[in-house]
Amino acid sequence: MAQLTVLTSRQVEHILERYNLGRLVCSAPLDGGLANSSLKIETECGRYVLSVCDEKGMDEISRLCSLLHYLEKYDFPTTRVIATRQGEHYIDYQGKPLYIKHFIDGGVVKQLGRRQLFEVGAALAGLHEIPPYPDLPERFSYGIECFDELKGRASAETYYKWLSTCGKRVEVAQTATLPKGFVHGDLFFDNMVFADGSLAALLDFEEACHYFRIFDLGMTAVGCCAPEGILSVEMTAALIDGYQSIRKLEEDERRLLQLHIEYGAAATSFWRYRQYNIRNPDPAMKNHYRAMMEIAIQVRAIDVDLFVDRVFLEDDKV
Repeated sequence: MAQLTVLTSRQVEHILERYNLGRLVCSAPLDGGLANSSLKIETECGRYVLSVCDEKGMDEISRLCSLLHYLEKYDFPTTRVIATRQGEHYIDYQGKPLYIKHFIDGGVVKQLGRRQLFEVGAALAGLHEIPPYPDLPERFSYGIECFDELKGRASAETYYKWLSTCGKRVEVAQTATLPKGFVHGDLFFDNMVFADGSLAALLDFEEACHYFRIFDLGMTAVGCCAPEGILSVEMTAALIDGYQSIRKLEEDERRLLQLHIEYGAAATSFWRYRQYNIRNPDPAMKNHYRAMMEIAIQVRAIDVDLFVDRVFLEDDKV
C-alpha cells in the first residue's frame, strides 16, 4: 500500500496561502482511494477536496489536470480543478503532486438501480463522443499489454496461464474493426457521485486513454453491474440501454461486449494481483484478485446467444 500523507490544519492553511480560497474553516479526511490522501476542506469561499497523490508522479498529475480542464470545456460532469494564484493546476508538496478541486455534493451508491445505470450508460457514451484529449495514452495502463509482467514468476504460474488465455482471445477479437475513443477505463460505482438519486459526476480519470470504447463499456459493467460478485445481465441491459440512447453500438461491438466484460474483470484481477503481491505486498489483500477472476470466469460461461438476447432486448424491439 502507498504511504498515505497526513496533513495537519496548520499545513493545510500553509497550502491555502497559494490559492485564492480564503481562510480555512475546517477539514476532515475523506475515505476511498488507494493512491491518494484526500481531505474535505471548507474555507470562507466554499467546500473543496484537497488531494495528495501518493502513487502518481508529477507528469501523470499534470496530464490529469490538463485532461480535467479539457473536459470542463465540453461541460462534462466531472471534477473541476482549482488553479493557484499563479495559475498552476497542481503543486509539488514534499515531492508529491497536490491539487484542489471543487467538492461535489452527493454520495456513492453501491447498488445502482435501473434508472441510475441508464444515466451512467448515457454519460459514458457522452464521454466517448468527445474528441480524445491529444495527450491520452494509446494503451490501457493495466490491459493485456501488461499481462506478460507475470511471465516467468513461479508463484504466478497458474494464474498467468489463465490470464494469458483471456488476453490472447482479446487480442484476436481486437483485430476486428472496433472504434476507439476517449475512454475512462475505471468506471466503478465508487468513481461516480449521485445527488438526490441522479448522476452528478464521473470521477477519477487517472486511467483515461484513447482505447476501445467497448472495453470501457465492459469495464463499467464489471464495476457497476456485479454488486454481489456475479454479473447481473439485467443490470447490464439497463447500462446498455442508457449508452445506446446516445450512441448506438456497432455490430462488432455488440458481438464482442461479453468478451470485453470478461476482459475488464481479468484486467482488474491482474491489477490487484500485481498491486498486492508484487508492487506493494499485503498479506491481507494478496487474494483480493480472485473475486474479479471469478467474475471473468462466470461471464465467459454465459451462453453467447443468450447473453446477446437478454442484454440487447430493448434494442431488438426497435
